Amino acid sequence: MAKNNKKMIKKEIKNYIDLLYMTPSQINVKELATLLQENQGITVEVWEEMNVIEVELGNENSVDFERIDIDFKDPSDASFVRNRNIQTIFAINMCEEDLDMVSEYFEAIVAKYNGFLCADSEDFYPVYAGSSKK
Repeated sequence: MAKNNKKMIKKEIKNYIDLLYMTPSQINVKELATLLQENQGITVEVWEEMNVIEVELGNENSVDFERIDIDFKDPSDASFVRNRNIQTIFAINMCEEDLDMVSEYFEAIVAKYNGFLCADSEDFYPVYAGSSKK
């Protein structure tokens, strides 16, 4: 009887998370991309017409930023944004394991444009950079 020498292929499953960057500043994708391009070890691609930025990290994972409309249907979400005078929101999609690696980029964004980076959750918590306090 022939031996079955099939090798086990271990496929890594990555956990992606959705975040929001909210700021009282009015910024566009080009301005945000220019700030991100100052960092070593990453590649930044911008699609201005689609309001999208893709940041490729050194590990070949990407962090995607997409500017979204401030048009929350839920009254508490709309109130949250209005009470903080939010003018610009970017939806961010990234691999959770890269969060520590990119936190310095998020801190630089908040330092320049104010606002905060939070989970895209019902209560916008946890906050990863900046402060969501009024």
